Amino acid sequence: MHLHVRIHHWVLWWFYTGVIIGVIAVVNILTRDLTRAQERVILIIGLLFWTLGGIVCHAYEGIKFERPRESPGRSSPKEPEARKREEWHPASDFVFPGHKRLLPPK
Repeated sequence: MHLHVRIHHWVLWWFYTGVIIGVIAVVNILTRDLTRAQERVILIIGLLFWTLGGIVCHAYEGIKFERPRESPGRSSPKEPEARKREEWHPASDFVFPGHKRLLPPK
C-alpha cells in the first residue's frame, strides 16, 4: 500500500525549532546546577511546545496522508463512467489526407 505524505513547511520549521530548543534545554539541565523546580519548568514548557504544535498541526491539517492519484493513462475498474468519458482514436485517424502513413514522406 502506497501513501503520499504531504507536510507543510511550517510543520518542519516547528519540528526543527523544537528539536534545537530541546537539545539546548537538555544541555542546560545536565550541565548547570538548576533546582528541581527550574528543571520542571523547563520540561513543562517543552511539553507545552510539543502539545501546542500537535494541536495546531492537526487543526490546520499540516500533515496529510493520501493515496496516490491514478495516472491519466490508467483508469481504475471502479470508475466505469470515467472510462466512458475518455476519448480514444486509432492511429489511422491521424493519417495525413492522401497518404497511407502517419508521417509525411521524406
